[in-house]
Amino acid sequence: MKYVHYAGRSLFMHDDTADALIDYARILSEHRTADAVTVPAMSADGHSVTATLLLNEATALVVESVPGEVTMEPDRASIEEIQRRRLRVEGVRGGAPDDPWPLEL
Repeated sequence: MKYVHYAGRSLFMHDDTADALIDYARILSEHRTADAVTVPAMSADGHSVTATLLLNEATALVVESVPGEVTMEPDRASIEEIQRRRLRVEGVRGGAPDDPWPLEL
């Protein structure tokens, strides 16, 4: 479980969701674009919530681990959607592939 600090609020999120979210925010910033992402979370008072976060170049996210036994099940659909969107944005400017084509001279 991790705290995600966003717009003066703190939300609890599953580790995988928080990690996917901050990675996507980084990619959006690198490509100078924006997106709104909706994820399941837990409010500071322990209630389940659905949070929509606007991610762009100016987004200030802080993700930190949570001490103790607070747990939350991962929402695989949300994580997969964030990853799908991240891959779509990474392809916009033709980022370098992991295995570039061999150069033939």
